[in-house]
Amino acid sequence: MSAEARPISASEFAQTIEDLPVENLYSKAFEINNSIAHLRHSNKSLQEYSDSIRNDTTLDPNTRADGDKDCLDAIKENEVVIERQLERIGLLKAEVERRGGKWHEADPNSKQETPNGNDEASTEIGQASSSTTAGSAQTPARWTDDELRRQLEARMAEGTDEDEGMHL
Repeated sequence: MSAEARPISASEFAQTIEDLPVENLYSKAFEINNSIAHLRHSNKSLQEYSDSIRNDTTLDPNTRADGDKDCLDAIKENEVVIERQLERIGLLKAEVERRGGKWHEADPNSKQETPNGNDEASTEIGQASSSTTAGSAQTPARWTDDELRRQLEARMAEGTDEDEGMHL
């Protein structure tokens, strides 16, 4: 990751999601849970590969002792990203609850495998809440691409931040 492409802070993320419709909050949580599932799968594969090096008797003992250092470093980096993403899911949940809604997502920390090998936490989140909070306008359960594009363009036209774009 380049020095210019740092992830936004938790406080900036919380501020960014304040005005998003509830459906978008759930959509973002689904996206983050999907990313977490991929990172966990990647970590498992990286760990298995590193372990295979440790168990490979054809390699010299020094190489075997360390495993694959690059893989182990990647696992550590992925764990940092997973923690940051879990924090963001917590912020999304807090935002829904702040609006008086009920968070209806499975706990992303309870990784339950389904028969097809998918993470239940990442598959259950995709269903958007069709209820609205008190005093808010009725919003559709699902927006079409055109509706979403219009909403994003309107929000982008409102902001005059020097930081171009919205990075969640």
